[in-house]
Amino acid sequence: MNSKRCCDNSNVGLGAMIIFIASGIVACIILATMIRMVEVTAQTPEAIAKLATREVADKLIVHEIYVWDGFDNYGVILELSPASESKPVEDLYWILKCTDANDDYYSFWGDFTNDKLQAGGVHEFTPKQQVIPGLKAEFFSNEGMNSPGLVDLTNRLPDIVTVEDDINYPKIGGAWTTDRLGNLPWVNEFSLRATGYIEITIPGLYTFEVNADDGYQLWVDGQDIVDGINSANNGDIELDVGKIPIHIEYNENFGVAGLELWWESAPDQANIGRQIVPAERLFHDANMVDEFIGVGDGSAAGTSIGNPFASENWVSVEKLEPGVIYEISVDQDITGGPLTTKCGPSEMVNVDTKVELIFIVARGDSTSNEFRVHSDLAGTKLV
Repeated sequence: MNSKRCCDNSNVGLGAMIIFIASGIVACIILATMIRMVEVTAQTPEAIAKLATREVADKLIVHEIYVWDGFDNYGVILELSPASESKPVEDLYWILKCTDANDDYYSFWGDFTNDKLQAGGVHEFTPKQQVIPGLKAEFFSNEGMNSPGLVDLTNRLPDIVTVEDDINYPKIGGAWTTDRLGNLPWVNEFSLRATGYIEITIPGLYTFEVNADDGYQLWVDGQDIVDGINSANNGDIELDVGKIPIHIEYNENFGVAGLELWWESAPDQANIGRQIVPAERLFHDANMVDEFIGVGDGSAAGTSIGNPFASENWVSVEKLEPGVIYEISVDQDITGGPLTTKCGPSEMVNVDTKVELIFIVARGDSTSNEFRVHSDLAGTKLV
């Protein structure tokens, strides 16, 4: 009996001690919570916002990924998360991954210090206003190819880059006269790729017609409108108000060369009769054409020969600050090796598999974006 009473007393004492310790812990938690609430209440809204975003600090936030140019690069608009510390460009990295149409896997990486398309790396973002008159015009020599149809321009650098006010080259047997360069250096075996935007002021149905000798193909708003060889063909498309992407490719083989782009609206819409698409309706982005076009080392007058990757002359930065929007173009040729377009827009357009673009902050977090390339026209938004 005594032994049992002894044990009962011990159990009662142990239980009381547990209750006492637990009560003390709960009291400490309540006190700490009250102190924390007072601290937060006393802080400014800015401090509270920083506190709330502390878990996602040191991370890049992607606003947009788009097709940068005609040579398979992606443009990215991004910023550091609000609670991030300032980051030098050496601490910021990207990884580009894809599986192509042949089921081959590729991966590329680089940091924000280097951008082979531009003079430097990442720069503060300036919205690309589609207000520069004319279309970007890239001319390619096809000597020895002997092809009446379109020549594959994928992975090729243009021999001449300029701006053309419109697409109006009547059929002739001599060299074309361009708007800014005078006569082209070729009479036969050359290609043209013209890209930019067409301004639509009234929504509705529009008919586009191409009259050409030899091969041609026209895309409007990412849609294949018409193609052919040594013929005149037309196609219709419904368009909304705005500046709509337009892209035409042409190839001259031998003999007469000509290319004309016509349009008209539906009879009860826009009141546009059949006419050459006028210059006042055609535009391109400032970054689509080399601002250094002119006489220079390795360049012919008015062309970008020898300098195909010259830029819009942006000013690169050495450090990213939170709250500032930045832009960079992702270029697979980051190592200075052979030019490659693997994982780029023209390689991945209409491929079922996705492209993955990852951004990494050293000693911080990463951001992953997956997307499919539905069009390889410059300026096409992908994310």
